[in-house]
Amino acid sequence: MNESLKADVVIAGGGAAGFFAAVTCAEANPLLRVVLLEKSPELLAKVTISGGGRCNVTHACFDPDALCSFYPRGSRELRGPFHKWQPRDTVSWFESRGVPVKAEADGRMFPVSNKSTDITGALISEAKRLGVNIWTSCGLKRVRKQEGGGFRLVLSNGSELTCEKLMLATGGNQNSSGFDLAASLGHTIVDPVPSLFTFHVDDPRIAGLPGISVPDAVVSVTGTKLKQTGPVLITHWGL
Repeated sequence: MNESLKADVVIAGGGAAGFFAAVTCAEANPLLRVVLLEKSPELLAKVTISGGGRCNVTHACFDPDALCSFYPRGSRELRGPFHKWQPRDTVSWFESRGVPVKAEADGRMFPVSNKSTDITGALISEAKRLGVNIWTSCGLKRVRKQEGGGFRLVLSNGSELTCEKLMLATGGNQNSSGFDLAASLGHTIVDPVPSLFTFHVDDPRIAGLPGISVPDAVVSVTGTKLKQTGPVLITHWGL
């Protein structure tokens, strides 16, 4: 196997989780060869468009136990991780890299510049500074364990790559290949349930308004007590 196709750690997925994992690995051990795989040509695409292009990078809730209450289906599992890393740490991480962060009235936190590119730029710059190998247009197609340890990966461009450690950070979308890849390695998959989602609204009154946002709107569901106040973005498919 060509030396260029061997790695110590491979992270599949070039989103926020993948980048942060790659940076953390490379920072913990500068001698590791860390490879980050992204199947699309663009890095951090969802981060770039999040928050209407401003990127709500975290939430102003600095009590780990209170933070867990926002995750009713995983509060017990998240308590430990949140005590190790919470929004205050995220704020410190970005501010130490020249990206000051602000909190808004609803608790969302954005870069002071209101530019998502400051967040993506910090992640990409830090990964490059630490020597992370970033491969775009190169997804993980198949994976199998090797008898002597480690993994052999087949990539979407037809090449193969071996590594000692593999992290799947392909996102929680139900169509994500990460679930199938994890299952192929013997992991049990719990059916995903959306925690953050859009409303599909077929209403001619908003048909010509995609892209318009309202900073302080009230949204309610008729016939229920469900009601929420905050910013709303009108999309091609609803709210």
